[in-house]
Amino acid sequence: MPDYDTTQDCLICAKHRGIGPLVGPVVHADELVIVSHRILGPGSGIVPGYLFIEPRRHVASLAHLTWPETTAIAHAAWCGSRALDAELAPRHVFSLIAGRTVAHLHQHLFIRPPAMPDHFAWHDVDSWPDRPLMDADELAALCTRLSTWFGAHH
Repeated sequence: MPDYDTTQDCLICAKHRGIGPLVGPVVHADELVIVSHRILGPGSGIVPGYLFIEPRRHVASLAHLTWPETTAIAHAAWCGSRALDAELAPRHVFSLIAGRTVAHLHQHLFIRPPAMPDHFAWHDVDSWPDRPLMDADELAALCTRLSTWFGAHH
């Protein structure tokens, strides 16, 4: 397996250390994977229901994950999807791995809000003027509720 120890230059590795522009609320973390919510950006709030699932180890693609990392990411996606569905009652929970800008595997798990009109693109809730928004306290409370779905009993 190739050596991917380029963590000093990786925005996601920096995020895991709690530094940089990508740091968001952590929903779940264990020895193999970190799940966090999209960060609060400039403006009046954040659209709830957008998670990132990332291996702790710096690895660029699915092909280079270990089996334990693979199963940890799959389990986190399953738990996260169930959590988003239960807590936000979306029309749909989407999952994708694109890897276009940062060479550290990161799986996107995000919702389409129930009232979002069909003429908006499936992946572009930010374009919807009436999108639901949360402030920092509401987002922290949501992340606490989401975190309970990552326990062994779910």
